[in-house]
Amino acid sequence: MGLGFFRLVLSIWVIDHHFGWSRTYIEPRLVERLGVENFGYLGIGHIAVMAFFVLSGYVITWVMNNKYPSTVTGAKAFLMGRFIRIYPLYWTIITIIAIVFYFTTAPGVERPQLEIERIIGDYLLIPYGIIGFFWFFNRFAYGMIDVPAWTLPYDMVFYLIAPWVVMRKGILVLIIVLELVYVAAVSQLGPQHFDGWHEAYFTTGHATLLAFCVGALAYYYRNIEIPQSVIVAATLGLLYFAFAPYGLTSLYLNHVLVIAVSVVLVVALKKRSPLDNLFSELTYSTYLLHLPVYDVLLWYGVPYASAVALIGTYVLSFATVKYFEAPLEARRAALTKAMLQGQDNAATPLPGAKLVIGGFLALIVVSGISNLWQFSLL
Repeated sequence: MGLGFFRLVLSIWVIDHHFGWSRTYIEPRLVERLGVENFGYLGIGHIAVMAFFVLSGYVITWVMNNKYPSTVTGAKAFLMGRFIRIYPLYWTIITIIAIVFYFTTAPGVERPQLEIERIIGDYLLIPYGIIGFFWFFNRFAYGMIDVPAWTLPYDMVFYLIAPWVVMRKGILVLIIVLELVYVAAVSQLGPQHFDGWHEAYFTTGHATLLAFCVGALAYYYRNIEIPQSVIVAATLGLLYFAFAPYGLTSLYLNHVLVIAVSVVLVVALKKRSPLDNLFSELTYSTYLLHLPVYDVLLWYGVPYASAVALIGTYVLSFATVKYFEAPLEARRAALTKAMLQGQDNAATPLPGAKLVIGGFLALIVVSGISNLWQFSLL
């Protein structure tokens, strides 16, 4: 089993969260056994999202260390590749969704808020990622044209700083320490109930940055052999946090522990295979497609909508990978090769490191202090 299979499991968990399978079939049984006063469903999708960011940090650091030189050209090639990977498919899907919403007249359908500010923000993504470090402004996460895409603004921000950050272990450690101090402070001042935690911490850049940087740092310890017993324990731990009542522990502590067990699995899963690669390739399109497909089926009263949506999502994803993403990937590879051809691949320092790193650290500190001040007023 490799990282592709891990991606598949996590993507199914996200789908489960949006389709409501666990809430329908598992949560009632846990409530019956534990009592509603001791139970608060954390949501399997929240666990999957944080594990995805750990995985993203690990993979991006591998890519930066193995495919791109630490030069201006290398950074440009990396950012171009990330742009081609993220935006074309995303723009295509949200455009289709917006058109479908506009022309849909099914009973009970609420059209999304398609004001010009929302449309521009949804298409650009990056401003949302910066704003999202300030929790009380973080309303972009609710009501995006494609709802699951709320994580993409953070991906794009992390990609922008990756060439200067992920190859510096000391900076990664510093960011992790700052974020651990922040989550410790928020755990004392911030909301303790699920809805408040979700808005005040989980959907902010601080939560996702911690996971991303832990995953990035883990790359440098990838050769550690993880005992089978530890892998089993980490797997069981991830399942526990996905399904256990969060009332037994702190939501904030659970978040940190989820990141810890996720990084163990990311480092342990080293095998690769063609099937594993296919699972990886399907992840992005399934992430963007599953909820719009499900919503359309619900609007028109299709029986067994979630099961049909699951099948339809993977059929569409296979077609998307073959006819949309694969040609784009070939084009990206050709452009990257052309950009790097004849370049000096020596690991020379990338210019502007102090400015980029200093600016990003300032964003973390200023937004953290601002947020904690807001919490103190609650």
